[in-house]
Amino acid sequence: MKKLISIAVLSAAAASPAFAEGPYLGATYNSLGITDSRIGGVELDVDTLGVVGGYELSPNLAVEGRLLTGVDEENSGAFRTEVDSYIGANLLGKLPLNNQFSLYGTLGYGFLDANVSGPGFNTSDDDGALSYGGGVMYTAGSVNIRAGYEMLYDKDNIEADGLNLTATFAF
Repeated sequence: MKKLISIAVLSAAAASPAFAEGPYLGATYNSLGITDSRIGGVELDVDTLGVVGGYELSPNLAVEGRLLTGVDEENSGAFRTEVDSYIGANLLGKLPLNNQFSLYGTLGYGFLDANVSGPGFNTSDDDGALSYGGGVMYTAGSVNIRAGYEMLYDKDNIEADGLNLTATFAF
């Protein structure tokens, strides 16, 4: 009987779907709109590039860290904004639609270092805030490509949100 149970357990484990549990590393691009309510809600656009690294805990859950830096600054009329850095940690949940496509959602906490200035106005924020987002993920072997929306920072008078594109490689 013990032998039969052992064979049944091994057969069930072999028939289970595989997943890429383990570490991954990649690159990320964000097209952010930064809004400061103290300047009348004017949205200033800034692009960021960065690295992302994480660990897939299960087929549906990963932990992830990211480090971003601004690659440009925007001057809009009298106002100017730039992102010096963003450091964050997220949980990444996935809902598979089929073998290649999944919906994903993120929830985490991040620190934004950004500057907004204008006539008689200069502010810099380097505080932490809740971050969240979601989108679609495409998987081909050990490569994942994600596209979605993210709210990286929403605290006090400043919001930083926008579109995100991330590519990772599991190893």
